[in-house]
Order: sequence, then C-alpha cells, then structure tokens
Amino acid sequence: MVIRIFFFAILYCVNISPVIAKNEENFPEDVTSFFHDADICQYLAGEWDSNIPQKRKNELSNEMNKTCSNIYKRQQYFKKKYIRNKLIMQELNSHEFY
Repeated sequence: MVIRIFFFAILYCVNISPVIAKNEENFPEDVTSFFHDADICQYLAGEWDSNIPQKRKNELSNEMNKTCSNIYKRQQYFKKKYIRNKLIMQELNSHEFY
C-alpha cells in the first residue's frame, strides 16, 4: 500500500497542473482536514529519495502510513458528499489519488 501511495505521489508531483487558490476558511471542517492531509501526503512524497538515509525513509514511510493510507477513499467520500459544491469539487479534483 505504501509503495502504491508513494508511486502516486511521485506522479502527482510531476503533474504540472495549474494551482487552484485555496479558500479553505470557507470550507467545512471535515473537507479542510482532508485537504490538509492531502497536502501532507504530497509533501511527504516529495521528500522521498532513494539516496536519503534509511532512518529518514522509515520516518517518511511511517508518516505516509498514518496520513495517506486511506486518502483515496476519503477523497471519493467527499466527492459524493459535496457533489453540488463547485468550489469544493474543483479543489477535490485538483488532487489525484489512486
């Protein structure tokens, strides 16, 4: 599972899509929390490098397991829950998790 998340995160970081300005103060708390975790997942993936020390790899893996293990399912849940909210949907669609 971690490898799958890592692979996705690398693909996401390579994706050069326009950045959508976040208006998180206007989002409900549950979706704001999701966006925070999604950003953390992307950050952690960007930190990963085959040349980093094993200790750092272990730390990154642990953090990714805690934060990213269900990120795709959470995204799908929010896409259903907020299907009528265009701003939230736009932001949800800017994150690509598999």
